[in-house]
Amino acid sequence: MKQIYSLLVVLMVLSLQSCQNNLSLPSPASRNYQQDVAVLNDFVDISKTTHEYYVNPNKKSTALSYLTNTDAEEFNAVNPVNLNSFKQSISQINSLSGQLASSHGVDYIVMITESEIYISQTKSNSPVHLKKKLSDDRISRSIIATCNITDYKEQLYVNSIDCIETTIELYPQSYKNAAWAFLVTCRVGHDGNKELASVLFCGVGFHINPSFEWSADQGNAVDWNFEVINTNGDAHIANLNFLH
Repeated sequence: MKQIYSLLVVLMVLSLQSCQNNLSLPSPASRNYQQDVAVLNDFVDISKTTHEYYVNPNKKSTALSYLTNTDAEEFNAVNPVNLNSFKQSISQINSLSGQLASSHGVDYIVMITESEIYISQTKSNSPVHLKKKLSDDRISRSIIATCNITDYKEQLYVNSIDCIETTIELYPQSYKNAAWAFLVTCRVGHDGNKELASVLFCGVGFHINPSFEWSADQGNAVDWNFEVINTNGDAHIANLNFLH
């Protein structure tokens, strides 16, 4: 009787173990696109030769990254579908920036990531000088005008001023925190002697208020006619603010 009882106990234990082995434990929930993009933005680099963005899985985003493996773990946890969608977004911007760079279709291409701003002058005879402004330089500045980067062309006229300062106020929710781009053209100079310049601003992710200074070859007190064209469809991706 004891043997039968012992056998029943053994069978019950084996049965419970079998049930536990057959249970499919829930896997960790996959991150959504916005969450994965927030991770991927840390791995975006700029090719200054081809004017393209690319995902660099080996990029170290912080000093701690060189001591731990957390960056690689975060990257490997990205959903492949989300990674592919992110790369497609970048590819569309790369096509535009690469074409304009090779054809010298614009005077400057400004490429922005969350940690870098790169200005490439593609026309040596541009009538405009464009340079990056440091954040400390904007402390005493105030916004005098704004162009909305939307689905229609915005225009702005500024007269008799030697240089212009602009800052880009990005709305990452409008472009899903992935890739974005817009084109700025301006006619600069005096009446009857205005020259055309154009700048492609493009980026991936969110950079806090990148700022730039525009100055003209023609000297002081020139007129500026700006026009802004959004390349991200009908989304309101940013404001281009003019400072004084």
